[in-house]
Amino acid sequence: MISATRPRLWTALTLTAAVPRVLAAFLLPNAFGDAYAYIREVEALSAKLSSGTFHLTDLYGFWLPLYQFICAALVVLFGHPFYVSKLVSALCGVGICLLVYDITYRLTNHHKAALLTFALVALSPLHIFNSASSMTDIPHAFFVLGGVFFVQRRKWIAAAILIALAGLTRVDSWMLIPLVPALQFFMGRRVSLVACAILIFPPLFWFYISWKATGDWMACFVARKAYMDWLLSVNPSLASFSLAGVARDVGALLLSTDMAVLAACLTAGWLIFKRRKSGRELREVLPVSLFFYAFLGFIVLAYLTHKQPIIFPRYGLLLFALGAPLLPWTFLQLMRLKPLQTRRLLYAIVAVSLFNACVQLAYSAGYIKREYTYGSVASSLREQFRPGTRIFSDDGTVPALSLIAPENFRSSTDAPRDRAGFLSYLKEQEIEYLVFIDRPDSTPAQLFPELRDGAGNEMFEQVMHASSKFLPADVRLYRVKQ
Repeated sequence: MISATRPRLWTALTLTAAVPRVLAAFLLPNAFGDAYAYIREVEALSAKLSSGTFHLTDLYGFWLPLYQFICAALVVLFGHPFYVSKLVSALCGVGICLLVYDITYRLTNHHKAALLTFALVALSPLHIFNSASSMTDIPHAFFVLGGVFFVQRRKWIAAAILIALAGLTRVDSWMLIPLVPALQFFMGRRVSLVACAILIFPPLFWFYISWKATGDWMACFVARKAYMDWLLSVNPSLASFSLAGVARDVGALLLSTDMAVLAACLTAGWLIFKRRKSGRELREVLPVSLFFYAFLGFIVLAYLTHKQPIIFPRYGLLLFALGAPLLPWTFLQLMRLKPLQTRRLLYAIVAVSLFNACVQLAYSAGYIKREYTYGSVASSLREQFRPGTRIFSDDGTVPALSLIAPENFRSSTDAPRDRAGFLSYLKEQEIEYLVFIDRPDSTPAQLFPELRDGAGNEMFEQVMHASSKFLPADVRLYRVKQ
């Protein structure tokens, strides 16, 4: 790291990254509905930790457990699971910005280039928004960049620990298990057995937890496959590629990765392998490039095989953080090769980055407006809620924002798919309210198309309607007539 004796620099960098992220954690909604599922897991784990009833098998679930466990441990000390889980992510976002600065400086030995790259990430609207959300994308990226930080310094055990932490946060990082020893062998002609043991720990630990909790060491992946099969069955358009769908997903990836960063990373690959960089420069840039290409390849492969049929904008944030240091490195390399094109190239990079930031800002503002749309319905539902009230909702955001206990909600997962059977189900379950959203996997949307316009019928009376136009959202709250 550049001299740690420059406290003013590091204080300024930390504040620049921290202020918008911490404020966003307190003021903005979460960036995706899954965040509320993470918060519920944090609440459940913290309750068991504080009561002394926690068992190792409580870590088992749909997602890997490290982020939730860290948040739960902090909630035991400070309470407020909603804000704690957001602040943990925000602090990891700050750490990413500082690591980007340091990695860039090490690659380029250029202070201004490192500062500009830091600013590119620290002031990215999408990165700020997701840093303030209760999800694993940003903490996972922090651990991965920490691994790169130590790989560059040949601190292999420290690198293995950070990569193992990433592997306990998201399964994507398991692919790094062979990559880190391969880099160590390439850079030093040796392999640390201790580092290898640390790297292999996350999958072994997770297989053990799965076996202990369910009797099947692959239970998590079986559940994921079942979910994916269900998702594709209710959304058949996702099971095949279409021009509009591919354009949407590619656009989402470019939005978060930044077109200038992606172009620089592709060019960096050409410079490394075609121009045969060698010596110290190769040892510095190769880990960053390989990590970037590994995660890019993972996303592309998962998408092409329909293991991940939708690409959300947040998926590219790790690529953005990994690739950002390669942007100034590539620019400086091209400046030496084609000095006459330097100014034109610089203008192009600035223009593309500013355009991307504007699109990110518009997208984030639209998403926030959409979340407030859901929030208004959730507030209305909370005001009318009485103990024992049951609600039908195929959307996860409204129930989470309502702060009503999950056991009060029902969904299409267990409901009959025919009209008579569905109405009988509502009566048997004593459902009093229906949160209606027109989506293909929702049974009410398929059986009662008249509810889309608020007309209601003999069974449903509209209580509230909220909508937003940009990033469209249309939510209606109906009272079920008994």
